[in-house]
Amino acid sequence: MRTKTFLLAVSFSLMLIALSVQSMAQVEGQPYRISDREVARLLDRIKSKTSTFRNSLKDALNKSRFDRTEREADVNAYIKDFEEQTKRLDDNFDHHRSTAADVDAVLSRASRIDAFMIRHPLSQRAQGDWATLRADLEQLALAYSVSWRWGGDWSTRDVVNQPYRISDREVEEIIHRIEHQSDQFRKSLDSALDKSRFNGSRREDDINAFVKDFYKETKQLHDNFDHHRSTTNDVQTVLDRASQIDQFMRRNRLKANAQKDWSLLRTNLDELAQVYNVTWRWGF
Repeated sequence: MRTKTFLLAVSFSLMLIALSVQSMAQVEGQPYRISDREVARLLDRIKSKTSTFRNSLKDALNKSRFDRTEREADVNAYIKDFEEQTKRLDDNFDHHRSTAADVDAVLSRASRIDAFMIRHPLSQRAQGDWATLRADLEQLALAYSVSWRWGGDWSTRDVVNQPYRISDREVEEIIHRIEHQSDQFRKSLDSALDKSRFNGSRREDDINAFVKDFYKETKQLHDNFDHHRSTTNDVQTVLDRASQIDQFMRRNRLKANAQKDWSLLRTNLDELAQVYNVTWRWGF
């Protein structure tokens, strides 16, 4: 009996390692922002796999020493609580108000089940079903920028004040605002430069080159977003180009309209950084 339990534990551990490696490979090879459709599919998979795991666990418990015991009642309560939190997350997602705190609640319930499964390895089928469900829960954490460690500490980026998950439509609106505000800034900058000491100088050529690079990278971000492959690197590149413009605007005070238009554009860029979870500070 002890040998069988040991082999099950080893098998479960190896399976978790393999799934973690696979999950890391997916993150590295697929770092784009997870779209609304992908989140919806992920939530559907989690619900389906939860049902499969519940059935295999029930069968395993009925054939174990935990049948009709308090421990069986405990783990069944964990699963019920987990399913309730998952349904609440799914409902909030459908109504465009899901947050990292919702995901945190799901994962904290899942951690109780995980602790039971590690301490009490049951059938290989139940262990395997839980391992595959765990992998999807890790993808869920990634989608909502939740830093998660099974059996340890976890945290979210300002969970209490975390706004709802920004939808694809809202991200597109932010990008459109940036493009519109960029056009407005370019016009006011051209007018300000023509009336400044930089008119016809090397410095004017430099700032115009900065603006051109910024436009190019913003368009690239928009194209990648439209094809569901935009990444934090795309946003970082846009912000890096914007920082060159920002340094020029801070060091060389131009007409008020140009400064105002740049300030408004900066605000939209700050929002873009937040949406893609890019840590950003101007002037550094």
